[in-house]
Amino acid sequence: MTTTFEAKRAPGNGRGQFNLQPPPGRRARLPEFVVGAALFVGFALAAVLWHMSTTDKAPALALAAPVSQGEVVEASDLRVVYVASDDPIARLGRSAARDLVGRVALADLPAGTILTSGSVAPRLGVGPGEGLVGLALDPGQVPAARLLPGELVNIVAGPAEGAAAAADGRLTAVLASRATVFAVEELRTEGGKLVSVKLPESDANRVAAAAERGPVRLVLVGR
Repeated sequence: MTTTFEAKRAPGNGRGQFNLQPPPGRRARLPEFVVGAALFVGFALAAVLWHMSTTDKAPALALAAPVSQGEVVEASDLRVVYVASDDPIARLGRSAARDLVGRVALADLPAGTILTSGSVAPRLGVGPGEGLVGLALDPGQVPAARLLPGELVNIVAGPAEGAAAAADGRLTAVLASRATVFAVEELRTEGGKLVSVKLPESDANRVAAAAERGPVRLVLVGR
């Protein structure tokens, strides 16, 4: 800013006196800028608060910790999050927590996953007259498709058992039909799986004996 000095003689005194005056048209506008910025921020904040007040939040159940496929969901695994009620998101409300606890995860679910009814399946139990058989299977003995609890499989004999079946005049080497997959775990061997199947007790005994003599195979079948 350029400042001009104007010499002005004081009345009744012979000495000169200087006055400082800013040039015309160059007055500072800082207060006006501050007021404008404050108004802008105030209106923006008011708009955000208005939007938040008009958007309802609905509780939804999510995972507080990761749950792997086949693991049982426990109460400590659950937490409540809030999502916009007008968002088209499949979710379960807070009251569904009691129905989720004790069920089995159908896939690997990371922490923070919003749960739906398709995320879990009922945990299977073994009733009277039923048996549970664990089969350690190598790649090729189990379908490449991911087996999940509740799916149905046929258990087919391996080469040794198949030859015995042919010698006995049986047309097939199917040891059990439509057995229910109870649980699936990964083995340390590459691609190996430990598959537990539930089936009638007599069939369970036959499958267990056949698995001791040689390998068996699983055939995934539809419901």
